[in-house]
Formats: sequence, C-alpha cells, structure tokens
Amino acid sequence: MPRERRDFDRITGVRDPSLIVIAMEGAETEPQYFNAVSKIADESKSRLKLKILPKRENAVSAAKYVLEQMNDYKKEFGIKKTDELCLVIDRDAQSLKEANLADVARLCADKQYLLALSNPCFELWLLLHHLDVSAESGAEKQSLLANKKQFAKNKLRQVMGGYNPANLNLDDFWPQTRVAIERAKALDNSPKDRWPNDLGSRVYLIMDKVLNMLESD
Repeated sequence: MPRERRDFDRITGVRDPSLIVIAMEGAETEPQYFNAVSKIADESKSRLKLKILPKRENAVSAAKYVLEQMNDYKKEFGIKKTDELCLVIDRDAQSLKEANLADVARLCADKQYLLALSNPCFELWLLLHHLDVSAESGAEKQSLLANKKQFAKNKLRQVMGGYNPANLNLDDFWPQTRVAIERAKALDNSPKDRWPNDLGSRVYLIMDKVLNMLESD
C-alpha cells in the first residue's frame, strides 16, 4: 500500500518519533541491518515504524546522492512533527572530502535531517557491539580511523570469529545494542559538532530512539 502524504510541519530531534526514515550510502550491510531492525519493530507491534529507502538503481553511492534521495522522499510524502529523517553515511576520507562533507552537514542542518555519520565506516558501529573501542591502544584506534585495507572489517572478523558483510545476521548484534549505544556515546567527545571528527559512529542516535520506543511500548 502506498504511503500517505504528510504535512511538512515538524519539530526536529524528537525523542519518540513515530516514523524513522533512513537513507543510506551503503548498498549491502546497512540495508540488511536496518531492514532487520524494522522487522523487529513490526513484529513487536510497536508504534514505531521504520522506512528504509532502497538504493536507487544506477545511482552513485555518495553522500550527496543520499541527501537527494531524502529530499525526494520528503517532497513526495511530506512529514509529521514526530517523524525523524536520517542519513547514514561514512566519513572515510578516501571517498568523502572535507568540503563535500561540510556541504552535506550544512544541508542536513537546514532541512532538519539527522546526520548519522560513522568515522570511518559503518563497521565501527557493528564493532562496538562486541568491543569497547575506547579501551583499545592509541595505535589500534589510529588504525581503525585510517581504515587502510579495510582494517575495520578485518577487526570485526577477528573479534567475532567471522564476518560476512553480504550476509549480515542481526542476531549477532541486536542483544548488545544498548551496550553499543553507550560505547558510541563515550566515543563521541564533541556531540555538538556536526559530525565526529575522531573515531566514532552516530548511528547510536538512531538506535537510541529505536530502543526507547520499543522499550516504552
């Protein structure tokens, strides 16, 4: 059934959104993760609904295109005060230059989108479910941040004893979600900055809202 149109009146940063819309840069791991979270919300009969925007065909996987996708969604459907619109992107310096990131962050602020950026990548968020990254050595943190030769993915494989980004099992992460949120908060030394300039993932901002809603229903 097509989604009904909504009015554009909205208050940003709502604690208990009724709808969380997520547009993401990743075409593999992130959709699997958030679609599985959405299924849990549906099966729990929660008031919360997640709308996971699929990657558009033939679209370049870049932050500006994720932003455009959210803009298109907002234009077509509108939003309510209790909706939260979120962009999930990676900071990886190899693919996203500082100037481009600043433009995306500014537009997100103007449009009241939640920018859930991971520095360097989404795998850091997954890693936080199984490892207290803040307790790692300085050298290990720098290796994670630089993320050369997919260091974060390899670290996740090491910690978990195996990890396949093409076949994500949410059961490997869901029970530790609250732990991951607290660890991500601890890493976020400058939460008022538009994005984490150091090692960190603001996916916790989305998942904190999700858990709060599921636990309150």
